[in-house]
Amino acid sequence: MQQESFSALKNDVNSRAQQTINGLLGNKEYNQEEVPQWTAHLSEEIVKSLKELSSNFKYCVSCVILQKGDAGMHMSSTCFWDSNLDGSVAIKWENNSMHCIVNIYGIAF
Repeated sequence: MQQESFSALKNDVNSRAQQTINGLLGNKEYNQEEVPQWTAHLSEEIVKSLKELSSNFKYCVSCVILQKGDAGMHMSSTCFWDSNLDGSVAIKWENNSMHCIVNIYGIAF
């Protein structure tokens, strides 16, 4: 039996994550008091949605929300995995007051 690869799911993963982000942050303004709850809720909801999409992967989701301003930010990550089955998706979302960066990793098991 051939295992499903994460690359075959990338479009659906991206779409589900975008829907979750838009649903939670779509009409909100940056609020430093609420951001910790937003990041936790986004990560949890994205994982739930991905488990419905495919239970053949362990998922790791990280979420960063930044207030728009003049500060720069650079991120990098690397993984040691089976590139034929595992994969990742990076999503950048923004509105007039904030940036949201979500990294999703799918590791086959």
